Amino acid sequence: PSSPPSPPPSSPPSPPPSSPPSPPPPSPPPPSPPPPCLLRMVLASLVWRASAVHSVPIKIRSQVALTAAEGSLEPEELEALSGVWKAELRLDDGDRTLTWRLAASGRVRGLDENEEGVWWADSAPTESAQQRVTVSLRVRDWTILAVGERTGLRCTQLGGAVLEGAEDPCHVGECDLTLALADIGSDGLGDLEARLERRRSARPARPATFAKRAFVGRWRMLIDMEGGAPLSYAVVLRPGGTFRTVGGGEGEAAVLGGRWAVWGRGMAKGVAEWGVLPEGTHLWMRVERDASTSTLAGIGGLAGVHESFSLWSEPSLSSPASELAALAGAYSSSAGERGASVASCSGAAYFGTASNEYYRAGRCSMIREEEAEAGRG
Repeated sequence: PSSPPSPPPSSPPSPPPSSPPSPPPPSPPPPSPPPPCLLRMVLASLVWRASAVHSVPIKIRSQVALTAAEGSLEPEELEALSGVWKAELRLDDGDRTLTWRLAASGRVRGLDENEEGVWWADSAPTESAQQRVTVSLRVRDWTILAVGERTGLRCTQLGGAVLEGAEDPCHVGECDLTLALADIGSDGLGDLEARLERRRSARPARPATFAKRAFVGRWRMLIDMEGGAPLSYAVVLRPGGTFRTVGGGEGEAAVLGGRWAVWGRGMAKGVAEWGVLPEGTHLWMRVERDASTSTLAGIGGLAGVHESFSLWSEPSLSSPASELAALAGAYSSSAGERGASVASCSGAAYFGTASNEYYRAGRCSMIREEEAEAGRG
């Protein structure tokens, strides 16, 4: 019998298909930049911290220059105070003794440690013959406010407080400052005083100021607007800062009303503080349409005038005696209720808002009612 056929040789199993190599893991995405608002906040903080030391004296000096109650020292006075000062600080975290050189330029440099800062000084009169001097230093994170008294240009002993922090300073101790070595010797103080006297003598005299009280009362007012006939009024300036015309003038049937105040030369027009200024160099009156009679012809009897306008007047000093009295303070608020009253003033009328008069519209003049009656008599 034949043998059964042998099975066919089995073929080797085919290898499994090779899988493609796995891609490398993705790299982490770069960090997203901070939002623009955060960048602006950080930049603003850095700029503020870099300029905080220099902004303090500028701000204080500008306030002093405006109020004129206390004055920053002249360059010669700063030279008299410049030199090496020994500072004894009694702080909450312990006592320290430091040495600083105060330059006349307003810079402070530490001699014990490498540190810099700024300083400035103000003065004010006292009841005695001496003057009070306030020296302020900005060093590290400290603001030192020290006060002393001087008879001439120099003060050698100061004492005061130490504040820490720029945004919200807090009291952290007391201090005593002693002038150890002055830049200008005692024999050079005479030259400084002579130079200071020449500087002050060369300045023009301050303009005379007039208290608000000096304008209160009854007036005769003449307004001459362009394109119309002049018109006179009898007007009363009230102590509360309002005015209203009354009978007795050509515009007797018409009424002008509004508010008034004094204005100081060199101040921006339209500031809200006008209503409370105790004195100034000019009289300002704002004629309000809503407080005046209005017709098709115009407001207050002024032909062609249909909007509110302002009157700026300067007191008229008709004689050398009145000019000297004004410079001596006879019209100022320091004279009190016994001070002199302004007799006449003149100026111009302007159209526009109360804070931005944009063109001149006419002229105005005012005279006290009693002066007008005396002139007619």
